[in-house]
Amino acid sequence: MGESRADRIWASIAGYAVGGTVSVGSLCAACVPVLGVDGAALWLASDLNRRLLMHATDPVSKVLHEAQFTLGEGPCVQAWTERTMVLAPDLAAGDAAILWPMFVPAAVTAGAGAVFAFPLQVGAIRVGVLDLYRVRPGPLEDAQLADALTFASAALHLVLHQSRADADGVAEPEQRWPHGGLSSGQVEIYQATGMVAAQLDAGLEEALLRLRAYAFAHEISIGRTARLVIDRRLRFSGEDDD
Repeated sequence: MGESRADRIWASIAGYAVGGTVSVGSLCAACVPVLGVDGAALWLASDLNRRLLMHATDPVSKVLHEAQFTLGEGPCVQAWTERTMVLAPDLAAGDAAILWPMFVPAAVTAGAGAVFAFPLQVGAIRVGVLDLYRVRPGPLEDAQLADALTFASAALHLVLHQSRADADGVAEPEQRWPHGGLSSGQVEIYQATGMVAAQLDAGLEEALLRLRAYAFAHEISIGRTARLVIDRRLRFSGEDDD
């Protein structure tokens, strides 16, 4: 059996790891050659007024990020608001100028010809957006689009698993379900994960992601989120966990 798309994408990200550590920075760096784009940025937010740029590969990516949130419009803002990917293969086209009349001139001046935005979300909860740009106009090919969606999924895993691993005492992705079960300090998280899986009729992987997404979006630890679930003060409906 050949290498899966996800395996190939993770291998490309690992190729840009610094000191053996895979990060948001290595993910953004890998996006550029794999997707044939000129820059990538990833930002996190609990809402549009409270956001954090985690990484940008180049100055143009930073300008595009700042311009969208200063002006309140653009592919990233739309991707976040509408919870769907937004593809703008030609910023000079009439449709783009109609959708984002203030952003488009700023983006073109900065050097962007195309922008592609992918929300990082689990169910109804959003944690950020992966933003890509090209100097020259042109759409992502089908294979590139599939790869971009896989990068967005990888970014979500990095954010929800690795960024809180130390603070929450939860293992890294490849270690989060050890064969001998979770350690004593992780029992509540394990118990809550099982409860959420039952509530959503989903697997443990998705349930853990939902717990982490809720914790991130509400700026609390996953341990506290787990306790809310166990105490039956928080229930996941599968529709809107905000």
